[in-house]
Amino acid sequence: MTVKTISSLCQERKGKCIKLLKKLNKNSVGIRDKKSSNPRKIALSVLMDKDLILPMARVFYRNKAGDPLKKGRISRKGIICDCCLTTFSLTAFEAHAGSTNHRPAANIMLDDGSGRSLSNCHDELNKVSPRVSKVQKEERQFSSCEKRPKGSDTVCSVCIDGGELIVCEECPAAFHLKCIGLQQIPKGHWSCPSCCCRICGGGSLVEGCYSTCRQCDRKFHSICLKMKTKSSYYWNSESGNVNWFCNQSCENLFCGLEKLRGNSIQVKENLKWTLLKSNNGDSDNDEKKKKLSAALDVMHECFQSSRDFYTGRDLAEDVIFGRESKLKRVDFKGFHTVLLEKKGSLATVATVRVHDQKVAEMPLAATRSSHRRRGMCRALVEELEKQLRELGVEKLVLPAAPTALKTWTKLGFSKMTDKEKLRLLRYSLLDFRGTIMCQKMLNTDPMVIL
Repeated sequence: MTVKTISSLCQERKGKCIKLLKKLNKNSVGIRDKKSSNPRKIALSVLMDKDLILPMARVFYRNKAGDPLKKGRISRKGIICDCCLTTFSLTAFEAHAGSTNHRPAANIMLDDGSGRSLSNCHDELNKVSPRVSKVQKEERQFSSCEKRPKGSDTVCSVCIDGGELIVCEECPAAFHLKCIGLQQIPKGHWSCPSCCCRICGGGSLVEGCYSTCRQCDRKFHSICLKMKTKSSYYWNSESGNVNWFCNQSCENLFCGLEKLRGNSIQVKENLKWTLLKSNNGDSDNDEKKKKLSAALDVMHECFQSSRDFYTGRDLAEDVIFGRESKLKRVDFKGFHTVLLEKKGSLATVATVRVHDQKVAEMPLAATRSSHRRRGMCRALVEELEKQLRELGVEKLVLPAAPTALKTWTKLGFSKMTDKEKLRLLRYSLLDFRGTIMCQKMLNTDPMVIL
């Protein structure tokens, strides 16, 4: 509409001229705002690049009362919904939550306790100064997932959740401060609990200057070992490798497990208990592969999806076949598989990893539907506990689903406190989101020498 047209309208309809000009002005402002600051057009990738939000950060869509309707995680392409794992745009996620408010950015909240919405983050983007102090840059680079070293993990190794993480400088692992008992970002070189020397507690584990225990996987500076004590060695003649052990207990455990593997144990009537360990699937004989594959089928029968949310890999398969990784969270080289057969038919399976004399873990256990409610799981666990006691292991831990907590409680397990969990940080325990970490003391006699 031209100025001339507006002028003629004013002459003909003087009473409506002001209203018309206001309407034109309002529309022009609306168009300008839509191009520059419409929250629905927020580019999540830009907010990530500016460190205002983190990849895979948890979010939720709130209703007018502030209650969460749907939860998900932020990615560069949109929001991945927790309930269906579908990636939605902001508007589509709002509709998926059942809301018709048409204000997605204002109602999608960061689930980090900050009280910020995506709209707030967008406002912060306009206020961010390009000049950042050297200290701020160092802290961001250390704590931000987006600026983390290439190849580092995107989730906390303890709680398997995203958010603000600090990264180990020795390995790809990342952690929340609170999950490892820290109040603030450490200064200087920082090593995670798995990458610290077990004698001095320091990091800087340079290749060739430290030793790793074959059984417990702990690391030791060579100079610290020389200053403390001489350690024993175990020679595996079959593989031609020298396996180093940090103490006699670890060597005893390694030898004890090796003797136990592959030998079937009669448990009650018609029940046979067997411990197997894959050699990463490559050098396993046909019979062992067949049994381990059958164990995997039982896992798949009981768990609808055993795929890792972040890596997309089949966790059950990786654990059973002992897949290795530089990232401790998904390094499964120390796992054994326990089989319980009834009259030659596989009934129950479980995965177990013995870390040292203090702790063993059993993250996965499954029973075929045809054998459930017949005491099969109890029989497997009781024999496992018996064998662990004979090996001198003090504690068995496992992640229990809330729906199965009562079952594990009946078997003598109890929920772990936060302090008890912190004591186990040096162990890379396999855990799952939404589970409850439980433990059972095996009441071993500390005076027993194998």
